[in-house]
Amino acid sequence: MRHPISKIVAFALVAPLAGGMLLAAPASAQAPAAAVKAEPYSTFAVTVSAPKKVKANGKITYRIKAVNKGPHQADFFYMGGLLPKGSKATAVFGPKGTTCDTYDDGFWCWGPDIIEVGDHETMAITVKLGKKSGRTAQAILGVDSYDIPTGAENLSRDELERMGIKSWYFVKKVKTSVTR
Repeated sequence: MRHPISKIVAFALVAPLAGGMLLAAPASAQAPAAAVKAEPYSTFAVTVSAPKKVKANGKITYRIKAVNKGPHQADFFYMGGLLPKGSKATAVFGPKGTTCDTYDDGFWCWGPDIIEVGDHETMAITVKLGKKSGRTAQAILGVDSYDIPTGAENLSRDELERMGIKSWYFVKKVKTSVTR
């Protein structure tokens, strides 16, 4: 039986491709790609100061200082954190235009400033202790920095969380003794 040349050429081209596909492992059986370790756009060195002792039902003023260590400018970050149990923020001192709100992970404030590498931002948060405060008032305060994509600058913190946008915490734990 005679085969036309076009059939022979087509078979010669398709056979190696089909054989390669049969020998290739399915995608699910292939080795996983190397995990990529994400790094923050901006890292922060944070210091938090507070009094060592305070009277029950008294006030504590926490002073937060955050220095941008880079590698990029920080243009979308929050300062604040978890306040002592049973306390309430009564005053915030920060850059003009600072706005604050309470979220699932604490009391966070954001300002209008962009911090260049090497520059810093400061904020003070005064809290009033509750009547049922324990012997130690503990706070976890610092910076929550977001790596937002271009075009997401006007989204709320809740919306960024819902979308799964990565954020980085740079916080310190602060303890103050409560005297009776």
